[in-house]
Amino acid sequence: MNHHRLLLLASLLLVSFSSALADTPAKIMEDYRKAAAAALTKLNVTLEAATVPLIAALVKAGDTTGAEELQEQLKAKTAGEPVLKPQASAVLLFAQYDQARGKALEPAQKAAVARIEAMLAGKESSKLEVVKELGKVRAEVEAAKAGQEAAALPVAWSFRRSPTAGTDGVFMLNPDGTTEMRGGGGNWGKWKHSAKAHTITVEWVKPQDTWTVLFYEGNELAEIHSMVWKDTRYLKAMTDPPAK
Repeated sequence: MNHHRLLLLASLLLVSFSSALADTPAKIMEDYRKAAAAALTKLNVTLEAATVPLIAALVKAGDTTGAEELQEQLKAKTAGEPVLKPQASAVLLFAQYDQARGKALEPAQKAAVARIEAMLAGKESSKLEVVKELGKVRAEVEAAKAGQEAAALPVAWSFRRSPTAGTDGVFMLNPDGTTEMRGGGGNWGKWKHSAKAHTITVEWVKPQDTWTVLFYEGNELAEIHSMVWKDTRYLKAMTDPPAK
């Protein structure tokens, strides 16, 4: 076999090898789900072990409704589904689990996003079907990250005209997507995560207004940009939510 034929054979083998290693949206999705499941296995076992005594205590106290509710919430938590109103005895436990879950999933999420971006930077970015499938994979990863961010946000915030100013009211960021302002004239509305990281949008009812709230690292301070005011105002996390 002459030199040219050897070069041709080597080239063909290289192309075949590269094709075999080529990434696909399906591979990324499969690997992400496997890595996420592996990362959460031990954590979910720990959560179940900590929740069972709480369920037993409710049964012992005759609160069968609460016990059944907590059983369903445990299933939802381990499946990655939101629990908007945790059973009273499990509020702290679920909050701790949410934080631990977020940290456990970070490596799998970062790896998946890196592979998605690598494909979008390559020749596959010109194929509509591939781009659409990559969008689906990213949506699943981002949905999990959004859930982590929501779980990490404190519920009660003091409303201020500057980070060091006095409190003008209390802003409640409820886990069920509702919000209210206590004091400062009062108001109520709804909030949701925006496409921008660490940011939510708040729609107030009366008086009508739209807030864009950007949370600083650590989720202890946030700045508010309103459709009504010209100046920036602030929220500072409160350790203990005030009673109504």
